[in-house]
Amino acid sequence: MKRLLLTAFALFALGSATAQPPMGPPPGMGPGLGEPRQKKTPVERIAHITAELGLSAEQAEKFAPVYLNYQKEVRNIQKDLKTLMDSYKGQEVDDKAAFRMVMAQLNADADVIACKKEYTRVFKAYLTPEQLSKIFLVEKKRPQRPPRHHGEGGPQGARPEDAPRE
Repeated sequence: MKRLLLTAFALFALGSATAQPPMGPPPGMGPGLGEPRQKKTPVERIAHITAELGLSAEQAEKFAPVYLNYQKEVRNIQKDLKTLMDSYKGQEVDDKAAFRMVMAQLNADADVIACKKEYTRVFKAYLTPEQLSKIFLVEKKRPQRPPRHHGEGGPQGARPEDAPRE
C-alpha cells in the first residue's frame, strides 16, 4: 500500500512537471492584492522539487520520505530558535543576552548545515551528481514573475495625444 501511494505520488509529480504554470498573481501575492501567498503543502513542495530535479518515478519514490524527514528536522531547528528568540521579546536586551541571541542564531545555522550534509550523503545513494548539486538550490528557488502589462499605451493606461481613438 505504501509503495502504491509513493508510486502514485511520483506519477503525479512527473505529470505536474509537464503542465504549464497557471496564470495568477505575482509570486508572494495571494488572490487579493497585498495578501501573502499560501505556503505550499509538503506534497506540493516534493512535487515541485521532483519536477525541477527531473527525478524518475523510482528516484521520487525513494526521495520523498527522506526529504520530508529532512524538512522536519530543519523546521524543528528553526522552531527551537524562534522559541528562544521569542523569549526575549518585550525585554530590554543587555550585552550578554544579545550575545546569546547571536550565538543561538549561529548555532542554528550550523545545525541546518550539518543536517544538509547528513542528508546529502543519503540522497547521494539514488540521485545523479547533477540532481544532487541542485537539490538545495531548487528548494529556495522562487518562480519567476510574469512580465507586467501596463494596459493600453503604457503605465496607468495613458495614451499619447495623437494616438487614434477607438
